[in-house]
Amino acid sequence: MNKLLKGSIAGAVGVALLLGGAGTLAQWNSSAAAGSGATITAGTLVITPSGVGAWTSGGKSIDPSTFKAVPGDSLTYTKTVKITATGDNLTATLALAPGSFAPVSVSPALTAPADLALSTYLTNSASIALSGVTGFSGSGSSYTVTPGATGINGVDAVVTVTVKFPKNGTAGDSSEAATKLGSVKLSDLAITITQG
Repeated sequence: MNKLLKGSIAGAVGVALLLGGAGTLAQWNSSAAAGSGATITAGTLVITPSGVGAWTSGGKSIDPSTFKAVPGDSLTYTKTVKITATGDNLTATLALAPGSFAPVSVSPALTAPADLALSTYLTNSASIALSGVTGFSGSGSSYTVTPGATGINGVDAVVTVTVKFPKNGTAGDSSEAATKLGSVKLSDLAITITQG
C-alpha cells in the first residue's frame, strides 16, 4: 500500500474518531431573558368569629340549654363573623363542620339511640346562609367571591344556621318517634368556609 493511500485511511479514521467523540463538535446556542418584570401574589380565605351568637325560635330569643323542642319547631342561630377572601377566581363553600350536632353521650359505646337519631336528623335538616357582606354572590351554602374584589378584608358578615326539628305529618312515623327525648350538644356547632 502506498504512502498516499495509508495517509488517506489514517485521515478518515481520525475524522471518524472526532465525529464519534461526545461534545467534540459545538452547536450554536443563545439565550435571552423572557421575564415580564411582574410579580404574582396569592390570595387568601379566612373566617373568624366576632361577637356572641344568638338562638331564636318563632322570633323569640331562647336558651337552647333549657328549650324543649317539639316536632315542627325551627331554631335559628345567628352569628357575626369576619371574612377575608381575596382571589380573582376564588369560589368558596360555606358549611357546618362535621359533628356540629353531636349526640350527648358518656362515651361512643354508651350513646343513647334517641341522641344519635336526633343528631342525624338535625344534621340532615340544617341549612346555612351568609348575608351582610358585599363581594360575595350565591345562596344556600355556595358562594362566589366577586372576581377582583378587594374590599373583603376582615369585613363583618352574618351567618345564619336554621335547624328544623322533625315533623313529617305522618302520625307514629318511626324516624320521628326515634328522636323523642334525644339530646345533642350545640356547643360543638362550627362553621367552615372552604375554597370550591
